[in-house]
Amino acid sequence: MVPSLPIPNRVMKRASGDDNISARVCENTSLPGLKERRCSCLVKTSQDNPSSIMERLLASSPKKITRLNRGEKVEGEIVAKGKKELILDIGSKAEGVLQIRDLPKDQQEALKPGDKFEAFVVLPENESGQVTLALHQASGPSQKYKGANWAKFQNALNKKSKLQGKVLEINKGGLIMEVEGIRGFLPNSQVGFEALVSVKQGLETLVDQTMNVTVAEVDTQNNRLIFSQRGQVSPDLIEKIKKFKQNTKVRGKIVAILPFGLVIDLDGTEGLVFISDVSWEKVEDLGSIYQVGQEIDSQVLSLDEDFGRVNLSIKHLSEDPFIKISAKYPADEMIKGEITEITNTGIVVKLDPSTGSTTSTMLSTSPLTTGSLGTGGVEGFLPASKIGDTRYEVGSSMSFLVDGVDKNKRRINLAPFITTTAGLIYK
Repeated sequence: MVPSLPIPNRVMKRASGDDNISARVCENTSLPGLKERRCSCLVKTSQDNPSSIMERLLASSPKKITRLNRGEKVEGEIVAKGKKELILDIGSKAEGVLQIRDLPKDQQEALKPGDKFEAFVVLPENESGQVTLALHQASGPSQKYKGANWAKFQNALNKKSKLQGKVLEINKGGLIMEVEGIRGFLPNSQVGFEALVSVKQGLETLVDQTMNVTVAEVDTQNNRLIFSQRGQVSPDLIEKIKKFKQNTKVRGKIVAILPFGLVIDLDGTEGLVFISDVSWEKVEDLGSIYQVGQEIDSQVLSLDEDFGRVNLSIKHLSEDPFIKISAKYPADEMIKGEITEITNTGIVVKLDPSTGSTTSTMLSTSPLTTGSLGTGGVEGFLPASKIGDTRYEVGSSMSFLVDGVDKNKRRINLAPFITTTAGLIYK
């Protein structure tokens, strides 16, 4: 019988072979019973498949992972209240966001964190990765479209003809419009520049205005109608934007700050910086960082002739800090972290920068940094396929091994860290 002994971190190596094995091979020949031979001991894990293991973990997790659809009714609990919007926990991986102006005036002041109420999904995922919510359904079951109406919109889609509609509501994902007596949705990314430049500090001024749109999508099965303002650009404007070259640095003046980005005047040509291209880290409120009239530098990402605009980026003017940080996480390094979320694909971990080879000097000091890098942590991920019998709970701190670096998703891939020889099988 081999006693349970600690295995030093320096001898932990990557395991290989059986798909049901997720562990490390020990090469420490100084341990009792392992002298004079290479140890091929592997940790025996549960014979359950990864999906059944994740089902048990998700069942014990405080958050349920749900797939949301447009128009679906959800119940949310307020977790944060800002000046313009409410952030709600709706039981999905992403939080929900609801504009305060959508609420009756007597409720706007009374609502507080912890309060619960029902809302409807407008967009399952907006530009910020949140679920856009509204108090009322954009097009409920009582407003099922007739076949003749669908045919009219399908014909407009095929011919790319323009339609005229009225803006009814504004939410973080875009504009709810009524066209030909039917409600549809105009996403922020499909709003033309003429409308964007006119709004300055917000889209609220567009309510009750009439706008020309084209049909981008007709989905009769899901009762969905999506509009766009693409293709409404003059030949002169197209020639103007062709003067800009990709990857070049340009300077312009901010003419509008919107929930999803900055509108930039480039000497008479419009540019747009989406909020995801402002910083390498997540930015919540552009209005707290920038002001209308402020001059900024940016880099040309692409030319959008359909919208007559130049797509810009601020974050590409500097190197992604994650590239430098990821170099400090070599494979098989032992690190510690706190479990922040259990999903159907794996476990999300906030890594402790004081462990492994990381140091605080590697973290970004940019004032725009509001994500995990700026708060002293890097995200790690333990895939469901590597989870064995170990118990994982949200909020618990554990040790892991670095399995690799995912630069695209900007996170560190992890593997379980085995601390004793208990349960090992020796060959």
